[in-house]
Amino acid sequence: MPGRAAGQALIERGVGHIQIIRFLNFAGALAAFFLAARVIALDRRALRSRRGSWIPLVCTTALLAALLGVELRADRSLESGAWAWAEAAVETALVLALIAACFFLYVREHRSIVDLFEAAEAHIRRARRLEAILELGDELRAAGSVEQVARAAADGVERRLSFRETVLYLLDPADDLLFTAATVGSDRDYDASIRARRIPRGVLEGLLREEFRHGSTYFIDHRHHDWTDVELAYFPSGYVEDGGPGAFHGDDAVFAPLHGDDGRLIGLFDVYDPSDGCIPSEETLQLLGVFATITASAIEGVRHRAELERLAITDGLTGLYNHRHFQETLAHEVGRAERYDLVFSLLMMDLDLFKNVNDRFGHPRGDEALRAVANVLCANARASDFVARYGGEEFVMILPATTAAQAAVLAERIAQGVRGIAIAVPEPPSLSMSIGLAEYPACGHDRESLIAAADAALLFAKRSGRDAVADFTQVSLVELDQSALEGLAFRLEKADIETLDVLAAAVDQRDAFAGERSAGVARAAAGLAAALGLDDAQRDVLRMAALVYDIGKVGIPVEVLNRRGELSPADQAVIRRHPEMGTRLLETTMRLGALLPVVLHHHERWDGAGYPCRLAGEAIPFGARVIAVCDAWQAMVSDRPYRPALAREAAVAELRAGAGSQFDPHLVEAFIGSLTVTGGAAG
Repeated sequence: MPGRAAGQALIERGVGHIQIIRFLNFAGALAAFFLAARVIALDRRALRSRRGSWIPLVCTTALLAALLGVELRADRSLESGAWAWAEAAVETALVLALIAACFFLYVREHRSIVDLFEAAEAHIRRARRLEAILELGDELRAAGSVEQVARAAADGVERRLSFRETVLYLLDPADDLLFTAATVGSDRDYDASIRARRIPRGVLEGLLREEFRHGSTYFIDHRHHDWTDVELAYFPSGYVEDGGPGAFHGDDAVFAPLHGDDGRLIGLFDVYDPSDGCIPSEETLQLLGVFATITASAIEGVRHRAELERLAITDGLTGLYNHRHFQETLAHEVGRAERYDLVFSLLMMDLDLFKNVNDRFGHPRGDEALRAVANVLCANARASDFVARYGGEEFVMILPATTAAQAAVLAERIAQGVRGIAIAVPEPPSLSMSIGLAEYPACGHDRESLIAAADAALLFAKRSGRDAVADFTQVSLVELDQSALEGLAFRLEKADIETLDVLAAAVDQRDAFAGERSAGVARAAAGLAAALGLDDAQRDVLRMAALVYDIGKVGIPVEVLNRRGELSPADQAVIRRHPEMGTRLLETTMRLGALLPVVLHHHERWDGAGYPCRLAGEAIPFGARVIAVCDAWQAMVSDRPYRPALAREAAVAELRAGAGSQFDPHLVEAFIGSLTVTGGAAG
């Protein structure tokens, strides 16, 4: 019996071990089920479509766990022996296989999820880098100058890459030195010292060695480079706390060169002291290189645009501004002078007989002479003056804050400088220049009028014998033949009434008998217009006509105008041409067409005995009849070289005596009535 009891104890002990194994198998099956469920969850997070393929695995693990659980609960206390151990071994192998398979699948899916997250993060970083690149590109495209590009680029690098100090140097090709174009940093003293730097290109190129290169940027590691005294003089070390391995050191440096379209060095980014204190990553260095490329492209673009703009406003031969830019600048100067009540002068200059130089020595020598004249003009110009080539051998200067008298001094100095030009040819010709000047606002209130006045003054200078300076307001003694009158007419095409008024005043100075007749006639015409109740438009026509009605006398020789005594028939014929001359002068002037009938017919008589067309009565234009009365009145009440001014009563009697023969009788009485209203001040 003791032997049987021992055998029973052994059986019970074996059954206990098998139960433990079955419990462990049940736990393993549950673990396999859990892993299978996690595999499906991970697969779903990976957004894959294989979830159906995992269902048999889950069902298998679930069924196995259920079976093992049932078996574990069943009363199998009497089972023992080899069969029970074999069954337990098979269950264990199956559970372990399922656990291994599920664990493998779980690890694989987890790795996929990690890879997806890493790819997503990399994509986000790339998107942010692309966004930073696009933003910087937009900012740089909005910049209009190299200085603005440099400032925007330095700000963009400092803001997006988080360096405490960012400097952009640009190369000055003239002296082969890099100068500070922009600096952004937290240390004002350090920034101030940077702005004064001018770095020889050779010093920089000695640092940009292949061993330090990371793509298009350079990271100079202090552990692999011993800075020389010369290098430290231009790139001194800053104070950076030593953070140990992986930290940015005070003797480290990060450079990103800027290269032009042809590969030449045009600048350099020097970034220092990362805000995180770490050595810049390859990603950061790569982005800095892209920023450098974008900045170089923007700088080259701005320079190209500036060069194109310069070429668009520059004369290719002389290097002066061209005609188009002169017109724009003069319009701007007129607007500025009008706005701030300023004065300025305009010089119009022409080389005398320059065609002879081209014909005799050829156009290359003529071009040489034009460049020499441009040098004379620039040498005599102030920084505020504007010098341009008007066309051919004509030049112009705008002289801000300069009166006509001051401009005349400068013009004489320029003429003297031109006389001193010697072309490099045997027996060089003598060069001379005629100069006309006009002052704003005395000679015109807009661009076209001022040009017309200066051009007319230039014509007067030419007619005075060349190599002369003529002021538009001082042309009283210039003699003009028929061709010169035609030239003057075309020059006055766009003149305003103020310009013509100046010319008329100069004409009055030619006529010793006229005095200030135009101003007096204008006052008399204003009084008569008021007495007649004329509207504003009619009054404006009479006012302007009173200023320029005798402008044709500019073509009458001075000796004929001022001859005393009775004029010969020939002299009378010359005098009687001035209405037609005045009409020809004004007919090309687009703004003054309404004055032409007045200017042409102001010497017609009521009885038809006048000139030039012998019109009579109301066939004579109304304005011409008004000017005839006012002109006669002004002549009678003014002192003349051959008699004193008539008394008011005598002048009134003379007017009434001419009523119905020389003058319109209705206008005579209206004019006399206006004298009572104005107190006799019409003259």
